[in-house]
Amino acid sequence: MIEKILKNGLLLFGVVVAILIVNSPAVAQDDEITDDELMLYATVMNKIDSMKEDMKVKYNDLIKSEELMDEGRRFNELKSAKGDEAKLAEISATEEEIAVFDKIQEAYDTMVADFKEVYPTLIKDELGAAVYNKVKKGLKADPDLRTKYEEIVDSLKPEEGEDGDA
Repeated sequence: MIEKILKNGLLLFGVVVAILIVNSPAVAQDDEITDDELMLYATVMNKIDSMKEDMKVKYNDLIKSEELMDEGRRFNELKSAKGDEAKLAEISATEEEIAVFDKIQEAYDTMVADFKEVYPTLIKDELGAAVYNKVKKGLKADPDLRTKYEEIVDSLKPEEGEDGDA
């Protein structure tokens, strides 16, 4: 009786292993990242990086356009002292400088909030959550895929001297 149970258990184990072996290529194919998916991912991430760069430029322009911020030097001093009354007194921060600093930070916070609203929508609409997650996971796990991705990203960057707006 025990021999029969062991034989049946072994037979069942063999069938399960066979099913897993037969189905494993199908599962691997579902997780395979196509060149089109990689290109689409790179294109969307390039748009996102461009949006981040634009935001950084606008932020720096805001800082530099304020005379009281001394081309950003005073802004950095105020930023490092922000929230610490003793440090603000030590650098002789004026009410006017603090107000300008706060205005710049408020504008930056608005830009960041707008970006955080657009970012997931862009991924969802242009890429899809499934493809985004699959490619992101693949890039972490596969160095060859990462190299291929970086080549695509480099090909999407404008040539030196181009501003990308033409």
